[in-house]
Amino acid sequence: MSGDDNAAIASERLRIAAILESPEGKRNPAMAQKLALYSALDADAARGILAEAPAANPYLQAMDAQGPIGLSAATLDVSNDPKAARLKEIETNMAAFNSERRRAQGLPAKD
Repeated sequence: MSGDDNAAIASERLRIAAILESPEGKRNPAMAQKLALYSALDADAARGILAEAPAANPYLQAMDAQGPIGLSAATLDVSNDPKAARLKEIETNMAAFNSERRRAQGLPAKD
């Protein structure tokens, strides 16, 4: 193999890796694999197609539309919502009140 052959092989491997390892490629791995292995598209063009395509996993597509949810989601920001802030304050105060009341009655604290 000549140096040109090695450069071509390395360039093609970099193109394939750029497609498969991109965030767009991870959203739809099967389509990314087909674009990377069976087309002559450059990495930017393939990622553009993948960005327009729906996610292979409906959960990932919902995450794109709705943002992170679940245990790893950010906590509720109540700084701009007075009603939510007041409800959070009441919830915190009631928990403290109930804890103190249980302690005064000699009952074990609830976790």
